[in-house]
Amino acid sequence: MFRVVIAGVLLAASFPPINFWFLAPISIALFYSQLMGAIFKLRLQICALYGLFFFAPLLHWSSTFVGALPWLILVVGETLFFLGLAIFSWDSKITHYFRFAALWVLLEFAREKLPFGGFGWGRVGFSQLPSPLSFYLPIFGVTGLTFLTVIFAAVFTKKELRVKSFIFLVATAMIGFGTEYLMDHKVAQKSENSKLNITLIQGGVAQANLDFNNIPMEVFKRHLATTNKYLASKSYAINPADLIIWPENASDLDPITTPEIARDITALGREFTGDILIGAVLNGEDGPKNAAILYKDNGNIEQYIKRDLAPFGEYIPLRTIAERISPLAKEITDFIPGSNSAVFSTENGVFTPLICFELLDDAFATKTNLKSNFLVSITNNATFGKSSEAAQQFLIARVRAYESRKEAAIVSTTGYTGFIDSKGRVMVQAAQFDQSATSREISLNNYQTPISKNRNFPELLVTAIFLLTFYRRKRG
Repeated sequence: MFRVVIAGVLLAASFPPINFWFLAPISIALFYSQLMGAIFKLRLQICALYGLFFFAPLLHWSSTFVGALPWLILVVGETLFFLGLAIFSWDSKITHYFRFAALWVLLEFAREKLPFGGFGWGRVGFSQLPSPLSFYLPIFGVTGLTFLTVIFAAVFTKKELRVKSFIFLVATAMIGFGTEYLMDHKVAQKSENSKLNITLIQGGVAQANLDFNNIPMEVFKRHLATTNKYLASKSYAINPADLIIWPENASDLDPITTPEIARDITALGREFTGDILIGAVLNGEDGPKNAAILYKDNGNIEQYIKRDLAPFGEYIPLRTIAERISPLAKEITDFIPGSNSAVFSTENGVFTPLICFELLDDAFATKTNLKSNFLVSITNNATFGKSSEAAQQFLIARVRAYESRKEAAIVSTTGYTGFIDSKGRVMVQAAQFDQSATSREISLNNYQTPISKNRNFPELLVTAIFLLTFYRRKRG
């Protein structure tokens, strides 16, 4: 069982803060080798142990400021999905390698959707951006990249196939590289030959903890002061922004109904000639809403209400039970989800913002890609302090940028804040916890990657592969 523990830890280490991508296939190969030939009871133990030692370090950030109990509940809940890999016996048959990879992907899909809307953190594909197989991200998405990584790892467990599996990896990577070259040409063709100058405001908080939003006016004033400092700077005078973006929760006081904040934003609009996107909480009769509000330079206001709310963060499922487990649950007011996406336009830019963990969901991310010529994600990482949560989330944003082949602007209250190019590379990044304005001119393009246009194809293909592994030809 020691090897299983090591395998779980290695998979966690393929994500930030360590982030060595090659540890994921090593981990999966070691895990599969332990499952081969094991009886059902032993397989259950192996899968449980592997899941626990993967999710415990990966999700340790969820214990920041709230203690160990919520973290342990989340770890156990996510680990339960790994038990699905214990249902079947595994050996060195080719069909078993395909079945294992397909089942892994289907269980990741289940984690992404269930329960309470799901939590797809820790999908293998999110760790594989530097992998030679990542060329397939714009074609098959995170699902396809996970499948390729897992099947390569499983095949590598058979000594007789190691040379062939390495050849398979090189050949697959070369095909992907060729596809990438052709895609670069298409992206250039679809480029609108236009730029958009964006400034990201990381205003920070006085103290990064759960109580940061108990002083919402201070948080707003920090972002306002950072913006005003930027507007008075030489860089703004030389190359003014077309769009300024504030993070999620930059204004936890309703900026429309709170007179002081409304006045400050109006005054800001007089100083700035472009558009301003502000992450804010709106108060409604039915409850608070997590919103991205676009203040246009012509005085118009547009809104997007977050649809994919974080369970136990923005609303409490099973509230009675949750309040017995943790007194902190009583302090959380249920947010109201939005029902529609929004398409914002600014100068020559078109975008649909994603708020915080909406990045995790393939459906939200790809729908955003279809409507945008660049990506925007606003988030608040203050509640996770100096943990690795922000780094892991920023990595997911990089994957989404490459998957869509569009440049991205990511802004957080405390970091990570920065710009990502259309291949997932970080172009500019603000120092974490610094109060800063980060500017960059980004390129716009309306190219639609295959995965953006065919969102459900990878899951359907993997399901078909899984079912085909049970097909047996009749003899005679």
